Amino acid sequence: MPCRTIKKGIVWIVNRPLRILPQVWGMLMSESTVFNRNRSAFWMRVNENDDGSLNFIVSQDVVAVVKHHFPELAQASPTGWKQGNKNTENIWVPANRVDQVDVDEIKQWAEFAGNQCVWLKLGNQLQAHFSGSEVDHCIAGDFNFTTDGSSIIGPRSVLGEAEFQLKYHLGELTQEKKQEYCAVMSQSLLDAFDLLPLRGIGTPAGPVVSPIPAQEGSSKLAWAFAKHVAERKGVGFIEPRLLVQKPQMKQLTIQQKVTVWTTIYQTANSVALDPASVQGRDVVIVDDLYQSGITMWAYAKALTGAGVRNVFGLVCVKSMRDSDNQ
Repeated sequence: MPCRTIKKGIVWIVNRPLRILPQVWGMLMSESTVFNRNRSAFWMRVNENDDGSLNFIVSQDVVAVVKHHFPELAQASPTGWKQGNKNTENIWVPANRVDQVDVDEIKQWAEFAGNQCVWLKLGNQLQAHFSGSEVDHCIAGDFNFTTDGSSIIGPRSVLGEAEFQLKYHLGELTQEKKQEYCAVMSQSLLDAFDLLPLRGIGTPAGPVVSPIPAQEGSSKLAWAFAKHVAERKGVGFIEPRLLVQKPQMKQLTIQQKVTVWTTIYQTANSVALDPASVQGRDVVIVDDLYQSGITMWAYAKALTGAGVRNVFGLVCVKSMRDSDNQ
């Protein structure tokens, strides 16, 4: 969804004196740019006010991400971040301090983060099984099919086509096509990785990348890209090998799938994962496709129990449906 620009005019209140704070008055006449796409948790508005000041209004779902990437906002604001309406926080930067903030850089960042990527929250169908705190933030590069924001679904997106071909038709692809699709997925995951509010990169206690646990010898697209992301970003990589058999999942209900994964992760010696490799660290779970989110959230819950500091999700595409394969 392209960014939307709104011109606000002055509303005069006749015969009623009104005292307005400078930061509020500046908003009465402003050029506003909103960054958001349908079915994504990211929402941000940037007001460039006629008095030269700036206002940034951000949904609470992603305000921690904005604070992480742009600490200069708090440094430039005399009032700091404030609680807003409808689960938002906002911050005001006066005209005499806007030179401390690169508003064009922030808008360019938000154009990618808000208008292109998809920020995923715990779906309604999983709320009975997870608290919602297991995953701090989960980002998909795009949906697997195109949409205009309505109920009409178009053809596969560029990322959706790349994921589909590499996952289901790898043996039929020419070397040139393989390289093309791999490059598309790689760039998307690497760019989205940079949006995550990770701490300690380049230190011994820095973040690590992990795929979803799988059995030895299984050919997993997500495993290959998880290792690729770790190598390109210079962070640790762990290989959580699944040591037990799991049933075929496609015909199971969501409740049954949650039970299967919960049982696996609660069973001793079911996953080859050294807790010392993740304790006190950020873990980025990489997957190629996010449907209902069961595998992501169940694994995140197990990692949290192992002493992980924060869990983040990074996926290539989000399916247009949330119901999973049933």
